[in-house]
Amino acid sequence: MFKKSWLFILFLLVFLPLSANADITLKFNGFIADEANLLSEEVENDLNMTLWDLQKKSGADLVVVTLPSLNGRTVEDVALDIGRSYKLGAVGKNNGMVYLTALTERRMRIEQGLGLESKIPVSTLENIMNNDILPYYKQNNYELGIRRGTYLLAQTVAQAEGVKIKKQGICPPKAASSGTSSKDGDIPWWAWPIVILGALCSPRRGRFSSGSFGGFGGGGGFGGSGCSGSW
Repeated sequence: MFKKSWLFILFLLVFLPLSANADITLKFNGFIADEANLLSEEVENDLNMTLWDLQKKSGADLVVVTLPSLNGRTVEDVALDIGRSYKLGAVGKNNGMVYLTALTERRMRIEQGLGLESKIPVSTLENIMNNDILPYYKQNNYELGIRRGTYLLAQTVAQAEGVKIKKQGICPPKAASSGTSSKDGDIPWWAWPIVILGALCSPRRGRFSSGSFGGFGGGGGFGGSGCSGSW
């Protein structure tokens, strides 16, 4: 009886920590895993084309993940899990980035790989989060916030890696103040001329093909550098 009790305790010590830190499973469409269904098909295509160009020119993997819930885990742990499990960034460069949004907990995280830590200050990520993403999230305009945040993060990574990328789609303007927030995810009235002009001038390079996407780079080195926020 005593021996069986020790065996049971040993089982708990060994296997429970493994299950608590089990790799998260996501359904990626290119660089996007929209598990919370916040993005339209067209927006996913535009973002994927932009992120694919970033990967081709720099080896950097920037993934956009939305989750209905963190299921009791911290947003920091989940973001690290994603970056390491999916081996984001090129081998030897570890230039991956995770942009994670958790709907139920109203938490978000931008996690950067070890290879970007010395190139992108955390203050730069905080600035994008606080001034470009969270104002839209606070208005429940998640798609606009994700669009603007992804384009700005992709441009930031591209500059850090010394490349120029082509953006497909329209980057929304900064969100209006809370007193003039728009309904149903609409763009503020004053921004429509900018959006329409941008749509007319924006290059459309076709649809993103998952068959052309060769997967992530095989890096996965993440040390916990990034920023978290809530709304």
